[in-house]
Amino acid sequence: MATPNRKRARPARAKSPADARTGQVGRRPSPPPLLFAIAAAWVAVGVAALVALNASWKLVPGIVFIGIGLMYLRAALTTVARRGDR
Repeated sequence: MATPNRKRARPARAKSPADARTGQVGRRPSPPPLLFAIAAAWVAVGVAALVALNASWKLVPGIVFIGIGLMYLRAALTTVARRGDR
């Protein structure tokens, strides 16, 4: 009877000092100037929507646009804070 071909298990390798510290996991963050520019654009569009729209519901898109801009601003500030730690 023939035995099935099984691969031998590799021995566990010793951890080197380079493995002890972790590097960047996942995608690299976007550059902060780009995030600041996107945030400024969304806030500007939100203010323009509040001023220029004539409908009674103009508060809804204005608040949504400004909220999106604030999220981009938070991302930019988080990226700056994380880069400061390095």
